[in-house]
Amino acid sequence: MMSGVEEAGGPAGEVPDEPFLLYDGECPFCSFYVAKSRFEARIGQPLRLIDGREAPGLVAQMRREGFDLETGMILALDGKRLHGADAMTALEGMSAGAGGFARLARRFAASPGRVRRAYPWLRRLRRLALLAKGKPGFGD
Repeated sequence: MMSGVEEAGGPAGEVPDEPFLLYDGECPFCSFYVAKSRFEARIGQPLRLIDGREAPGLVAQMRREGFDLETGMILALDGKRLHGADAMTALEGMSAGAGGFARLARRFAASPGRVRRAYPWLRRLRRLALLAKGKPGFGD
């Protein structure tokens, strides 16, 4: 099973009960990664994909918990929160995407050390893409 991009419903800041991935929908790299990876939660329920631009209350709640969407996507799974490179590494085992991009992404994310080294560069690319689009980051 897989889910599409959804808005976080409910009161501002309400944290969904089901597993979710909170990402920046304005970032072309983040959106492409989410769309092509076709994540499937291997725990018997779909992974809810949430565009942080559509869920400011949830973004604020995650920030209060110490997770800043400006510095990395946030994965909530099995009662834990994973952020940035740790989230990307965990997502590697959940990707059901096919094709060259999916194989490349799984191979890249299979090495936690490689992901940790590359993640600061990925964040910089995201920032540059947002600047080129004239879009603010979450910290702006």
